[in-house]
Amino acid sequence: MKVWIDITNAPHVHFFKGVIRELEKAGHEVLVTTREFDGLTGILDMLGFDYYVVGKHGGATLEGKLLAGTERMYKLSKLIIEEKPDLALYKHSAEAPRVAFGLQIPSVGFVDNETAVAQNKLILPYTTLLLYPTAIDAYELLRSGADPNGMRPVKGFSELAHLYGFIPDKKVLKELGLRRGEYIVMRTEPIKANYFNGPPRSVLEDVIPLLPDVPIVLFPRTEEQRRRFEHFENVLMPEKPVDSLSLLYYAKLMIGAGGTMNREAIALGTPTISTYPGRLLAVTKWLVEKGVKFHSTDPVKVAMMAERMMEMNGSYRTYIRSVVSGFENPMDVILREIETYEEFGTFMTTKVEETLDPGNARGYVGLNEGRNKEEQN
Repeated sequence: MKVWIDITNAPHVHFFKGVIRELEKAGHEVLVTTREFDGLTGILDMLGFDYYVVGKHGGATLEGKLLAGTERMYKLSKLIIEEKPDLALYKHSAEAPRVAFGLQIPSVGFVDNETAVAQNKLILPYTTLLLYPTAIDAYELLRSGADPNGMRPVKGFSELAHLYGFIPDKKVLKELGLRRGEYIVMRTEPIKANYFNGPPRSVLEDVIPLLPDVPIVLFPRTEEQRRRFEHFENVLMPEKPVDSLSLLYYAKLMIGAGGTMNREAIALGTPTISTYPGRLLAVTKWLVEKGVKFHSTDPVKVAMMAERMMEMNGSYRTYIRSVVSGFENPMDVILREIETYEEFGTFMTTKVEETLDPGNARGYVGLNEGRNKEEQN
């Protein structure tokens, strides 16, 4: 079977790397497509994957996104018509679902950002099987056009899949001149994302002066963001892709105004603080409720919590890992669904129960059951 995987964002490389390796081991042919954006090709090269570069990111404007998306969908269509894959996989790709739908190729999509409504409306109506974290209210996805009979909740979060084959390597510490457990990692706001509506100034600019004078490895998303942090003497900003998972594993603390690196840190058991200034994702709220993550945009509160987390680092790491060990890995779910499709020509989905209130999306089998079990425990 030929499986097409469209990778449109840097974190998606790590999300799909295990799926790609396991599919290849099982004898499947894997076709990887990507676009010019955020060092994607460098990460794919680092992992040794073959791929096609199709199109580019449209930038921060609606006009740019529309033109780039339209051009990419056209180019993808020509490639996929020629390659003729049997199945499509993607995570928040706006073009792959529509190309797959137009060519009647069954698709599996993973979505974990219910706030990206505009993007979701381009994805969910065309996805055959939608996988999503149980933390998300299914109604949020139904409103964006998801097929109520083509959904499957996953009790976990996407970044658990990033740990496939992960072995911590201290080489990155030598490259950056760092010592284990004596530095903090930071990530700035996703200002180019269509769902982001926060201020251009990063809250991290006000947090850094309140923290102890320790090395900080900061990952900006734009050159403008990079320039705003250049005056901090203790801030390092890597110029090329690095082993970020090992960097997070050995870090004392992660403070991020985005999402992916925060959740990667939690998956690794590293204490994490979220400073995202906009509407919080359901997954973020869920992790905060579980006690494995702290959120605030108040620089003083962030600094106080950072000091506390660094003081009780060992015991807090143990707690995080004990909680995370009970979660479901999306990679395993995807591979099982592919096996099911290959054998039976269909997917395992979760259907809406017949309820007195047809609009009550909480009537999902599995969604309520999982939460009731948690409450009982």
